[in-house]
Amino acid sequence: MVNEHGVSRVVQHKDYYLRGGDMTVMVENHLYRIHSYFFERESLFFRQKLLAGPSGDGEDHGSNDTNAYTLDDVKSEDFARFLWVFYNPKYSVYEASLDVWLSILRLATRWGFNNVKELTVRELEKLDIECVDKISIYHEYSISKLYLIPSYIAIVKRGVPLTFTEGVKLGMETVLRIADARERVRQQASENGVRTPSFDDFEDSDVEILVRDVFGLGSRPTSPTPTGASTIPNGTPGPTIKLNSPPKANGASAPRNGVSADTAAKTSVDSMRTFTTAMGSQVSTAQPVAALPSTTPAPPLQTTTTTPATAPATKPGASTTSTATSVPPPPLQPAADKDKDLLLDKAGNKSHLPETPKSANNPPPKFAGTGWSPGAWF
Repeated sequence: MVNEHGVSRVVQHKDYYLRGGDMTVMVENHLYRIHSYFFERESLFFRQKLLAGPSGDGEDHGSNDTNAYTLDDVKSEDFARFLWVFYNPKYSVYEASLDVWLSILRLATRWGFNNVKELTVRELEKLDIECVDKISIYHEYSISKLYLIPSYIAIVKRGVPLTFTEGVKLGMETVLRIADARERVRQQASENGVRTPSFDDFEDSDVEILVRDVFGLGSRPTSPTPTGASTIPNGTPGPTIKLNSPPKANGASAPRNGVSADTAAKTSVDSMRTFTTAMGSQVSTAQPVAALPSTTPAPPLQTTTTTPATAPATKPGASTTSTATSVPPPPLQPAADKDKDLLLDKAGNKSHLPETPKSANNPPPKFAGTGWSPGAWF
């Protein structure tokens, strides 16, 4: 409203000068009395303004009409459209034209209202916008190019090239990328043997692959990995490392090659008992079995072993000639196995072993060259 001197008179806005508002904003010649809550919550730009502190006269900025915030380079009509997002009487129903949404998008981008910008993009996707115009708008306001894939495909597949006006609107980079995509489509048709290809002969899915490659939008996402499944980058499981078992708490040695030291010692003792039983059986055929004395056995004598089972019968009083038979010595046992045999003897586990009396005329059999006899360890 202009007075007789050609100066616009400041007036209160008919829709957005609210009695319950706590912030006054002047845009052009209109005063807006609105709620600072929405602006402080959504925008860093307005948070800094609201926290700037009181003015020179001690009053807070925007507290009244004489101390209102002034927004430069903003049209009153655009600001009213922007406020409509917060004060829409139809709540979640937003029905507006393309021009209205572009006014809202411009201010939301400028002041950093990200939620308002997302709302604008959702509503723009519902509108039927010409492909070149949509690409130009989305590029200008830095909206994701993924929304533009259908528009890129439509321009690439259309029968006529871009006009000069369309090229100026899209910009040099976009024009070159679209020309590259169109050339790739023709080249692919020639490789397939089509002499006079038409863009209508190509499926949208094939053109989409080329468009994603040309504009650097990546390939179509693959199926997600099921929850709980582990994925190995190389596609093959890594090597399994089996560590040795830790030593036992009671000091026993850890298993080696899957067999513990205790098991190996018991197996060795059983083998010695079996061998001693076999040797004692041969001796018992010629000599009666007597109990072993409780004292420590005498050192073994260096004699040869006779084989009673194969010796020829001799007359009483005649000299006896025996054939010495060498028997391979048994495997030596570790000191740990000897200790275990002694423990087993003390525990009374030797009652089944054959025993032979020891006397001057009947010494314990001994293996030649070994210094070992069946009773040396028991």
